[in-house]
Amino acid sequence: MENLTLDLEELFSEAKDQATAEGAYSREEWDEIVEGVLEQKREFEEIDPDEDLVAIEESLKARFDDFRAELPEV
Repeated sequence: MENLTLDLEELFSEAKDQATAEGAYSREEWDEIVEGVLEQKREFEEIDPDEDLVAIEESLKARFDDFRAELPEV
């Protein structure tokens, strides 16, 4: 897994941007956003097929609290 940390950060940033744009602030919505971002990457072959996609998905979903912590107070 070449430079997985950087890839995870890029994927997290993309999911965070999309969730913020869509107003998706619940854990369920976050999980759906993560799944959608990864599905898009798979469709456009932007993720190496040798990557452990289950581990990547679980790692991104587990960062929900990080996402929430970065949101401005409403």
